[in-house]
Amino acid sequence: MPGRAELPARKHPDAVDARVALAAAKHDSAVIFTSDPGDITAYLAVPNPADVHVQAV
Repeated sequence: MPGRAELPARKHPDAVDARVALAAAKHDSAVIFTSDPGDITAYLAVPNPADVHVQAV
């Protein structure tokens, strides 16, 4: 996922963000609370899960 995600400009791949997105994609009705929703959303676009939500904090 880190190599395939289209991250926002000036961002570098982040293994932790990618792992969080992958774990959420494997569970139904997941919600990710994050201070960096752009990165998480980019990683989620790779597997494109149906029911994962990102909430900025």
